[in-house]
Amino acid sequence: MELFSYAGTDVAAFIVIMDAPCRILAVDNEPSVTLSLRFVFAGPRYEVTCADSGHTALAKLDVSSDFYDVIIVDHKMPNLTGVKLVEEIRKRGIITDIIVVAANLPPDVRNAYEQMDVHLMFLKPFDVVELRSAVDHLATANPSNRGHCD
Repeated sequence: MELFSYAGTDVAAFIVIMDAPCRILAVDNEPSVTLSLRFVFAGPRYEVTCADSGHTALAKLDVSSDFYDVIIVDHKMPNLTGVKLVEEIRKRGIITDIIVVAANLPPDVRNAYEQMDVHLMFLKPFDVVELRSAVDHLATANPSNRGHCD
């Protein structure tokens, strides 16, 4: 059992007890980004699975849709954009929290994500401390939707 604290700029500090690692699916076609995410989420608190495309991510989700606690999605990917990937995830009834990372997010794209219940979006290059804090917050905000982050 691990004890850690989360503190955000607009959130009071609180303490969370975690029995098992937070399971993250990281989806990005750039190997340097998925490698970076493995580094950011290293250690016993996290278990990261990487997918190099939206189609690969959907295949992993089709095997076990409730396996991941948080999904991190790149917006600009070939063949299946982040918006299309999130649309497919939601069509499958998967309610896992999703974070989008992107170099550019015009207002209409932000709106499309928000319509699919994606409210956390980070512009690249993102602050790794803020991203980790966001994942920690999502993993504990609604434990009833989590497999192992409560």
